[in-house]
Amino acid sequence: MHRRRRSPANLLAAAAVAGLVAGTACLSGNEFEPLVPPTTSSTLPTNTTVAVDYSTVPLAAVPGTTTTAPVVVGPGPATLAGRVDGPDGPVAGAVVRAERLVGDEVASVDVVAGEDGTWTVAGVLGGRYRVRAWRQPDLATVEPQLLFVGAGGTDGVVVTVERFPPLVIDTAVAPDPPTVGERTSLRVRVATQEVDGEGVVVAVPRPAVPVSVQPGTGWALEPPPAAVTDEAGNVTFVLVCRMPGPQMLTVTLGSGEVLPITPPDCQPPAPPETAVPGDTTVPGGPGPSPPATSTTAP
Repeated sequence: MHRRRRSPANLLAAAAVAGLVAGTACLSGNEFEPLVPPTTSSTLPTNTTVAVDYSTVPLAAVPGTTTTAPVVVGPGPATLAGRVDGPDGPVAGAVVRAERLVGDEVASVDVVAGEDGTWTVAGVLGGRYRVRAWRQPDLATVEPQLLFVGAGGTDGVVVTVERFPPLVIDTAVAPDPPTVGERTSLRVRVATQEVDGEGVVVAVPRPAVPVSVQPGTGWALEPPPAAVTDEAGNVTFVLVCRMPGPQMLTVTLGSGEVLPITPPDCQPPAPPETAVPGDTTVPGGPGPSPPATSTTAP
């Protein structure tokens, strides 16, 4: 058999491999030590930034205006209806004003009553209403009707008007009440009154009107018994009451109107003051003097 001869280089390489295997087997009987994993942290970095407080930062004003919706009567689902009554029954042609009240705001609508005094305001909104009526120049409502109108409406609202005569005379006395035996001033005021286009009763003084006074048996009239009203419609007379109780007067105008007047009842005079026996007090003077005393030495 033919044998291959190994070269010196091959022999050296085989010897190196055998030494490496033998060294590995001598490592305490274990394989290679495991690698230690790198250290990691699961904690996120802390944010040290502080939030800015903008609550104290003033804001610049924005130019503009505040607007609110105006108060209106309608359109709405309700109907408001009724009748106008006066001193002689239903009032034809009276103006009826229905005012819708929302807080301090007011919206109104006017209608005219028919021949039978009835009136209707259709298509209004619900809420609080004030209703009054008038007819120029002598009829007007003194106390308006206050009511609440629901979604179904309201009917049967009776609005009452009163008659205001074209001429009015009022009087005043001083002192009030008058006293028997003392002078009393009687002021008479003459004015013309009428209902204006807004249902308001307006009184206008009447100057230069002749006025005379006819006293009853309970009064004594100082002259002159007649005078003429001034620019304010006033004229003043002086009388003396003769007896206590109600005493009648009569005022006559130059145009012929005669009006009875009932002033406040006359009061009896105050009783005179009577002196108490032993009282040396003088009415209106200083008080009584103390009794005199004397002293003697023991």
